[in-house]
Amino acid sequence: MDKELLLNLINKYLSNQATADEEKLLFDYYDTLQKNELKWDELLLGDETVAKTELYSKILQEIKARESAPNRIVFLRSRWFVAASVALFLVVSSLLALYLRHNNSSLLTKNNAQPFKHTVAPGGNKALLTLANGSKITLDDAATGQLAKQSGVTITKAANGKLIYTIEKAPSNSTGLVQQAYNTIETPRGGQYQVNLPDGSKVWLNAGSSLRFPTNFTGNIRSVELAGEAYFEVAKNAQKPFRVVSNNQVVEVLGTHFNISSYIDDSSVKTTLLEGSVKVLSTKSNQSKLLKPGQQSNINYSDNSIDVQTVDTEEVVAWKNGYFLFVDEDLKSIMSKLARWYNVDVEYTGNVDNLRFGGMVSRSRDLAQALKIIEQTGNVKTKIEGRRVTIMP
Repeated sequence: MDKELLLNLINKYLSNQATADEEKLLFDYYDTLQKNELKWDELLLGDETVAKTELYSKILQEIKARESAPNRIVFLRSRWFVAASVALFLVVSSLLALYLRHNNSSLLTKNNAQPFKHTVAPGGNKALLTLANGSKITLDDAATGQLAKQSGVTITKAANGKLIYTIEKAPSNSTGLVQQAYNTIETPRGGQYQVNLPDGSKVWLNAGSSLRFPTNFTGNIRSVELAGEAYFEVAKNAQKPFRVVSNNQVVEVLGTHFNISSYIDDSSVKTTLLEGSVKVLSTKSNQSKLLKPGQQSNINYSDNSIDVQTVDTEEVVAWKNGYFLFVDEDLKSIMSKLARWYNVDVEYTGNVDNLRFGGMVSRSRDLAQALKIIEQTGNVKTKIEGRRVTIMP
């Protein structure tokens, strides 16, 4: 597990903000570590009672600062014996002590492995924008500022990389009707991008996804088409429902936050609601469901049935927030997500159908470090050759 994210998880646990899944992930992770018991070093860390109340925030800041160094990966030799915040604090404090003692040098795993020689860099802000006239703009290469003007809309690339559509004046044809023009933004494998739509709605596209949308929403419906995965923050407009058309489904909202994963190589399309309400319609079975916050609909590609369940929304939108979060997830599902973000192919040398894992790692880490969340369980080994990853049970 990435240490910065681990410390965030510890902090949530200590402040009673961790979900049940996050607590399980935290303790399961430490069950995989070695059996060396950590003890309080009073000479180095001071009085234990005082430290519990006064030093925690300082320790957390120190570790975060040290972990910000590029390409650093640290595995702590420890085991958790007490399921209490005191034990959590002892481990964090001891981690700082080890950092200080080793003068910032990385601590290695039990096999004293050398730093990774073969790895793959993480994805980034990459996308291709296709305008209504067919011209294409590679957004990762485009300079900050105005990119184009079309159909009364100015398209701007902001300094943080997001794409912004600003309506100036909607043009009309000779009959007085507003002309409709469509743009498409596509992210490759290894890419992501954020776009602000003409109505003020915000969309985050995950790797290997595309969004087709009008440059100006006319008529009574704001409609877009999605392939892949995206997180939506829809601007409220009770007079104009917002509609997302994707594989086998249509989602309709008035203004809310939700995530849709509709990759064609997955077994289903999943819609997860974070706030507000949405209506999910299966276009083949014609069944529909209304979702409440915290619920996820699952439309199976094989029979088009709709299943609704309560899920951990933080796990679902972790990708949008910059990290991977896996809680008892199928190995092939995990590797499918990693393959899209790192733009790699995956092959298996044996049967992995029954293997499930939990872990947390920043999407800014390279592939080798991400794979460590799997290898630490001891159930599989991984090998990186160019852009091919081999999983060996």
